Amino acid sequence: MSELKTKVTKTKSGLLIENPYASKIKFTCLDGSVVEVPELSLRLILQRLYCSYTRDICGLRRSAVSWLNHVFQEKHTYKFWQKAFKENGCFEALKIREPRF
Repeated sequence: MSELKTKVTKTKSGLLIENPYASKIKFTCLDGSVVEVPELSLRLILQRLYCSYTRDICGLRRSAVSWLNHVFQEKHTYKFWQKAFKENGCFEALKIREPRF
């Protein structure tokens, strides 16, 4: 039997659940480093990032930007992240549609 198990770790802000069987998406950064992000986490973050174009509803967009800045070890605004994902085709890959005006 496999030794891989789901780990639950207590952090300052709550619980962190690490699932070794979760599918991951790999991003190759400009400096050549590779960042692996769980697919479900990325879907949730992109939904939060694009939740509203006019205002930040309940801090969802802010939390998405904080998470992306932490994962990619960068410091950017939500407009940068929206543009970066849109230009790289993440809408098609994750089936997220832009709102119609």
